[in-house]
Amino acid sequence: MNPFKIIGKATVAFYEELFFYFILGMGHILSWLLILPGPFLLAGVYTIGQKAVRGLGVKWNLIWEGIKEFGLRSLLLFFVVLFGYVVIAVNLWFYNAPDVSPFPRAVAAWTTPLFVALALLWTGITFYAQAFLMELEEPTLGMALRNSLFLTLLKPFHTLLFVVVSLVILVLSIGFPVLLIFSPGLLSALALTAVRTLVTGLAEKLAAEEEETDETGEGE
Repeated sequence: MNPFKIIGKATVAFYEELFFYFILGMGHILSWLLILPGPFLLAGVYTIGQKAVRGLGVKWNLIWEGIKEFGLRSLLLFFVVLFGYVVIAVNLWFYNAPDVSPFPRAVAAWTTPLFVALALLWTGITFYAQAFLMELEEPTLGMALRNSLFLTLLKPFHTLLFVVVSLVILVLSIGFPVLLIFSPGLLSALALTAVRTLVTGLAEKLAAEEEETDETGEGE
């Protein structure tokens, strides 16, 4: 599916459950302000998105069940994502700090683009990871990250566009803090819609190729 259609579909799903997103968005912000595990509430936000994207009704008990089932996994994912960005940032700083790095400046000329590319790749993985964590039949953190990596590499243009849209939403949220209430919900709807649509499309394409191969083999 065209990535812009995916964005439009996600926006519709978000709008249809705006009330739930507003309430849980407020709770998500408060959880960070009160130094509580924000990822627990983020799991609830993604639960809303999961039901909305599938066209199912959202109920408070379903949100609570989602928080109980995925809260700890979301918290672990948060630390993994944070660790990845810290590693990339430290390496960028190290190779570009003449007083610290023992390597000549020429090394930074190729390490800097390398780690910037890794940062973009990690951002793509991060965009899909929570959605995969919610969508997999037997979700594990390793499987969610692996699938996110594959989808990022298989759909680089889609991923780049989704990341740019996400960054625009986050920048607007910083400029207009009231949008912080809604940004997690909109991003969750976008990520979940993208994962479900792209994975389904890839599966259908693979099935069609296998069927074509079988028909060719039978014809011979």
